[in-house]
Amino acid sequence: MLTRIQKTILSQNLIRKGDHVLVAVSGGADSVALLHALVRLSRRLGIRVSAAHLNHRIRGKASDLDAAFVRTLAVRLKVPLISGGTDVPRLARKKRISLEMAAREARYAFLAKAAARVGADCVATAHTADDQAETILLRLIRGAGATGLAGIRHRAMIAGLQVIRPMLDVRKKEAVAWLRAHGENWREDASNADVEFQRNRVRHEVIPMLEMTLNPNVRKALAQTA
Repeated sequence: MLTRIQKTILSQNLIRKGDHVLVAVSGGADSVALLHALVRLSRRLGIRVSAAHLNHRIRGKASDLDAAFVRTLAVRLKVPLISGGTDVPRLARKKRISLEMAAREARYAFLAKAAARVGADCVATAHTADDQAETILLRLIRGAGATGLAGIRHRAMIAGLQVIRPMLDVRKKEAVAWLRAHGENWREDASNADVEFQRNRVRHEVIPMLEMTLNPNVRKALAQTA
């Protein structure tokens, strides 16, 4: 996993020597693996690493435990941490938007402030090859054009924020396997199993059905399309 992440960083020119990278860490397997990877690669790449965690306050006590887990992880890895909190359910009601959209909006607003606060050159998010496949299917279903079907990009400007995705060529199962091999824990978000959310339905029902009935390598095929 580390080798693949380093290869992506170098081939896509995501990080330059001397950069300060702020890693968005939710506490889930993907973001925890990304933080570990960038900390381990920091000396080799010549970069500084900080972490940021936003408590979305969607899952009550579980959200607080996520925040506590990330704080402990940051201390153990000796990584500076910027923490924040937003009542995403309230934001969704106020703006009359979906919980997913409200969470995304709150997350990037927080990351922009956190990056400015620590003087970070970019923000790294833990989007994986699986996220890419899901995104392509969702956009295809909604009728996206060629730009939309390009999927998630390795680098993007979002609300004036330089965002990089060093794990875009890594499968989620690879990240989980790496964490287990190194005895590392992570937090499971129970809402990720709720198929009422469209992305979760694609993740847990649509893609497995396509793998079983049409193409066992459909995730790879969708990533190649992107």
